[in-house]
Amino acid sequence: MKFLKNIASFGPAMIIAGYVYYSIQNVWNLPVQIVLYAGIALTALLLFFSLDKIKSAFRRRSTQYGTNSVVMILIVVGILGMINFLGKKHHKRVDLTSAKLYSLSDQSRKVVQGLKGAVKILYFDREPSQSLNDLMAEYKGVDSSKIDFKTIDPQKDPAQAKQHGITRFKETVVAYGSKSEKVETPQEESITNAILKVTREKNKVVYFLEGHKEGDINDNQEAKGFAVAKKAIESQNYEVKSINLGQNPAIPDDCSVLVMAGPQVALLPTEVPLIDKFVDAGGKVMLLQDPDTTAGLDELLKKWKIALENNVVVDSSGIGQLLGMGPAAPLVTGYESHSITKDLTRSMTFFPLARSVKTVENAGSAFNSSILFKSSEPSWGETNLKSGSARYDEGADVKGPVSLGIVSTMTVAGDDKEKKRGKEARVVLVGDSDFASNAYFQQQRNGDLFLNAVSWLAEDEDLISVRPRNQENRSIQLTRASSSVLFWVTLVLLPGSALVSGILVWLRRR
Repeated sequence: MKFLKNIASFGPAMIIAGYVYYSIQNVWNLPVQIVLYAGIALTALLLFFSLDKIKSAFRRRSTQYGTNSVVMILIVVGILGMINFLGKKHHKRVDLTSAKLYSLSDQSRKVVQGLKGAVKILYFDREPSQSLNDLMAEYKGVDSSKIDFKTIDPQKDPAQAKQHGITRFKETVVAYGSKSEKVETPQEESITNAILKVTREKNKVVYFLEGHKEGDINDNQEAKGFAVAKKAIESQNYEVKSINLGQNPAIPDDCSVLVMAGPQVALLPTEVPLIDKFVDAGGKVMLLQDPDTTAGLDELLKKWKIALENNVVVDSSGIGQLLGMGPAAPLVTGYESHSITKDLTRSMTFFPLARSVKTVENAGSAFNSSILFKSSEPSWGETNLKSGSARYDEGADVKGPVSLGIVSTMTVAGDDKEKKRGKEARVVLVGDSDFASNAYFQQQRNGDLFLNAVSWLAEDEDLISVRPRNQENRSIQLTRASSSVLFWVTLVLLPGSALVSGILVWLRRR
């Protein structure tokens, strides 16, 4: 009997060993179940042999108190464990800030609730991002079955990184089915916009006008081609097609954006009314027009309250030399406030051989035009380059900084869906096409500027409007008298009262 009792005493040790084995896995050759079950059996046998001692121990008051304490501790631990389990399964946070700084907007919540399937959000880095984890917890809190968030180390899983075109750490990708969208800044607005892009049932189509010696969107050999731009647009989940209005005198119904990339000869008289009608119905147009060329759209531009200057912009600051460019490639480092340029602050774009553009007045037009970006201060629009040298001539040249990009918009009225292409007509005019060509698209932020313009024209940035919340200023301004009162009350009176009370109680007990 004593021998069995000694063997049974190994029961608790075997249970602990089995648990440790289960935690670190495959340390021993014996299956973990055998170790655990044997330990439980021996522990039960040990308790059987120790019944008399257990009964006598429970008759003592100290044991009863100790048992009650252990039971209460187990109950509290069980309650806390259940709360933690429920909190893990059902995420819920309460945002007590008046501006709701840490909650999803109503727009984002509606987007998640309307999803038909799960969207994958992949963050590529060695370590998780705490801020992104918190944001994803909010998305999951709306519907955890619709958001699948993972942190992936691209070095440990290079196949996933290659599949999504990951080239550096800290990149975020939103994927749905066969579509994926990179997010430059993983914030609520960007994440929700990306979700909308990858989940839309039909891709929007960007048409490039041809037939006027524009750059070829399928030519990836020539510097003047736009094959790089085409590929970049397609990577944003758009379709890209070309159109010749001379051969097919109609702009397709699925045209979301019409791009005129550097036309060198004027459009046909039949083409201009088609573009005019397209824009009036809420269509979107981008015109990239180089110096010494014309598309024959002067009257149409005037209607849109914009115009092209007949000059070449010269930048004498010397900054362009840092990029291996001459003074005829003005560099832009400052941008006006607009959806197209909001992500370009503290960055550079440049425009080889550009002309200046401007806004014009037209009382009979409902369009509103505004400047996107300008050249640097020591620049001007040179009107005479035939002499072989460039210098600013007062009265003849346009003094810098000069405008290089302009947008024009008009609200479209009416409910005729067949004739209406959008709620707002939008036009982007840039006095250069080279910045988006194969030669310069990937230089500095040129490509980003072009793609931002395409997205704005396609109205993708307006699919969701999540404005940043502003923290309210809740600081209290104290006068000298108030500061003095606060000092004496908090640092002298209250601590002094507690000290005096303690001393009086101590003296009284003595």
